Amino acid sequence: MKIKRYKKAQRILGFFQHNFNLRPPYNVMLDGTFCRAALEVKVKIKQQIPKYLGAQTKLVTTQCIILEVEKLSKMSSSLYGTWMVVKQFPVHKCGHEGNPIPASSCIKSLLKKENPAKYIVASQDEDLRQHIHEWVTGAPIIYLHHKAPTLEKPTQKNKDLALKANKTLTSYEESILKSFKRKYIGDDDNQPPKKKKKTSKNPNPLSCKKSKKVKPQQQNEGERKRMRKRHRMKKNVCRESVSSNVQ
Repeated sequence: MKIKRYKKAQRILGFFQHNFNLRPPYNVMLDGTFCRAALEVKVKIKQQIPKYLGAQTKLVTTQCIILEVEKLSKMSSSLYGTWMVVKQFPVHKCGHEGNPIPASSCIKSLLKKENPAKYIVASQDEDLRQHIHEWVTGAPIIYLHHKAPTLEKPTQKNKDLALKANKTLTSYEESILKSFKRKYIGDDDNQPPKKKKKTSKNPNPLSCKKSKKVKPQQQNEGERKRMRKRHRMKKNVCRESVSSNVQ
């Protein structure tokens, strides 16, 4: 699994955790459409879903879903494998035991309007997903995109509800707060912020190092020191040497 996909899933889960109290272990409700799609593209649900969500996960289904897939498998042999996949997951009590209803209706009854049981719905059913978008809040949806499990982004309804819940001050309280600011601080939100005056800063100490160039005067003094001194002989010594040569 790519790191990019994993990080995106964690951002979406973080949104539902912060705003709708979704906590691991996650309860993932699987329907027949998702199991059929997973069987066709050879997705291992038990391994890939927990790995994608990055936390402990409970994969569950309901008796209504199992009975619906079993009934359809008797009508079409191509759905026999789907029935074998669905019935291997734990059965969650839905309240329709003995009087089963269609799978989509069963899931809708469990979700209600605010998803009290904090389910993550795994489905390929477009009608069910559209119903959740319009009528249910706080219910993440997983679907298969090609061979990859994918979490849907939060709907605008969920975003608006989260923004409303996080807003702590009412409009009246905001107006009172603004009036107090003007009275005691003199702060006006409509005025542009004052620009800071530029002040002279101390120079960089590294730029203030003394130059390493030798001044011409110092250079001449160094040359003088290096000049060889001539030693002149005394006059008496020179005369004696001349007389000895003459003799």
